[in-house]
Amino acid sequence: MSELHQIVSLLDRYATNNQPLTITFDQILRFIAYSSRLKDDILLVQPASYTLMQPPILSPAIELFLSGACEIPLPCIPDFWLALADIAWTTKLQFTSSDPSFQAAYKVFGHVRGIGML
Repeated sequence: MSELHQIVSLLDRYATNNQPLTITFDQILRFIAYSSRLKDDILLVQPASYTLMQPPILSPAIELFLSGACEIPLPCIPDFWLALADIAWTTKLQFTSSDPSFQAAYKVFGHVRGIGML
């Protein structure tokens, strides 16, 4: 499935399910950027039998971080991950570490969960 189609499908899912959630393009970009940057942290908690042929499982700490940093309700994170994991895994879209909002997200939502910016 094309990357754009995955994003449109995610937006359509929330628009047609009478969800009280408005998804912004900024939230999608932040989700991709943060989850792309957290690849090592995501891989760290995979079972020993994990292969790259299957989608990684997000730990509760990563889900909480993405929820807070991207301003996405926690119950929606699995839907976002399902729709955007392929993009995040193959993309190098990242906010620069000099971006104040990037630093603030790690300080507020990451450090308390053992997730560092570096």
